[in-house]
Amino acid sequence: MTPPTPSGRGAARFWINSVALTAAATTAVAGLAACSPSGSKNSSSGTSTFVVARTGDIDKLDPHLATAFQTQQTLGLVYSTLVQTSSTGEIQPDLATKWTTSSDGRTVDFTLRSGVTWQDGSPFTSGDVKASIRRILDQKTGAVARSNLIAIKSVDTPDDATVVLHLSQPSASLLYSLASVNSSIESAKDISAGTVGKKPNGTGAFAWNGWNPGQQVVLTGNPKYYGGAPKIKKLEFRVIPDESSILSGMKAGAFQLGLISDPGVAHQAGKSDTYSLAKQPALSYHVLMLNGRKGPLKNQQVRQAISCAIDRNQVMQTAAYGDGAVTGPITSPAFAYSATDGLPCTPGDVAKARSMLAAAGYAKGFTLTTIVETGEYATAGAEAQNIQSQLSKIGVTLQLKQLSTGPYVSAWLAADYDAAVALNGGSYDPFLMYGRYFTSGGSLAKPAGLDSSTLADLLTQGNATSDSGKRQETFRNLQKELLVESPWVWTFRSDDYYLVGSGVHGFTPRPDELLRSLTSVS
Repeated sequence: MTPPTPSGRGAARFWINSVALTAAATTAVAGLAACSPSGSKNSSSGTSTFVVARTGDIDKLDPHLATAFQTQQTLGLVYSTLVQTSSTGEIQPDLATKWTTSSDGRTVDFTLRSGVTWQDGSPFTSGDVKASIRRILDQKTGAVARSNLIAIKSVDTPDDATVVLHLSQPSASLLYSLASVNSSIESAKDISAGTVGKKPNGTGAFAWNGWNPGQQVVLTGNPKYYGGAPKIKKLEFRVIPDESSILSGMKAGAFQLGLISDPGVAHQAGKSDTYSLAKQPALSYHVLMLNGRKGPLKNQQVRQAISCAIDRNQVMQTAAYGDGAVTGPITSPAFAYSATDGLPCTPGDVAKARSMLAAAGYAKGFTLTTIVETGEYATAGAEAQNIQSQLSKIGVTLQLKQLSTGPYVSAWLAADYDAAVALNGGSYDPFLMYGRYFTSGGSLAKPAGLDSSTLADLLTQGNATSDSGKRQETFRNLQKELLVESPWVWTFRSDDYYLVGSGVHGFTPRPDELLRSLTSVS
């Protein structure tokens, strides 16, 4: 989701009549190919129409509330942030050109980029930054990034080009927090008028054009973008529910970029004159989230038993053809720890799991209503089936409830489930992965399903120091405690796949799955 991802084994194949859907989607692709075999071209200004095919649609228009990957990918092109991350995780300028942090870590001064305008033509100023941060920190907004920015005590704007953040305590993750799509800068005028989330108005490389729910989103290149007008004049995100049809469309030249989450389809892609296959390890992680505030799951030993029963490698082999890596809670590249230290077992030990359930008073097992998303990522159905099969061996029955992206996100945010098969966004900073779930007042504390003062304290400690040694040790303890308390079962970190049209130059896949390189693609 989070947040916050079909030949044979994907969610769409598992839940939908694949024959009818594939036939319908293939017909649509054939029509697209006949109309525009390789996108519309303009020899003097580059590609005028660039089509991205993906299985899921966006679910809202407010970046401060966005949890679905497709929504973040799309709005991340319309809106800008104070700073941004490179494809390898370095902090870089965006709306701010430079910044300095005081010696005590409690004040950060930003110098803003000059000459930036909103897509409605009005000038960008420090007042927009102040209004945006205040909106994120306002509990009434329900902003996803609120808990990540909670250290911001006040915002000063000495002039239109300067923003000063005053912090209640040092925040090592602050710049990464500000680089998130969920921390996008909105127009103060739009915030005041209450129009945020109705028609996006950003400062990014692409401007909002329109949305036909369930079918497509259309953006246009922003000629006034500070980084220069994109060579792509019209950017279309088309919803093609079946990934095999995305592959067919790429072969036919109907799309310039195909986003693939099903390793089965990626393996079928092979070599082609019309596209190349790019593979990118992701920061996001696959997980079975357990609602520790309900029924048997309130018992830590029960949660541990479920964690002990599941062979993570089996889930990865079944759902992802072995592409990816079995992971513990933290996927941040600079923080590599044991994936099992903290568990009272070796994952997949069914006998141990049974004895733990019996000791907890559940020898006869129980049933968990488990939500599974269809549409955002292809492996969800196969993951759910495999985990369902494994847990049946200890008497735990997963009653699978299929939901499309919108209803799934609603149920997930409301914690309206016993368990949830989920794909959650990772981060280069561990605090940003779990602070919003497990700190006091965290913006996603409800779907986290567990309140833990130990987890909250470790997250606060890790974020309050910039000492790399202390952070490594604190987050090592955090990983271990997450496995001890077992609020969820972490299974694997997967790979993302991109089918890139042969005429496309400059596209760079990213571990965070954002599509920012489209601003410079030709």
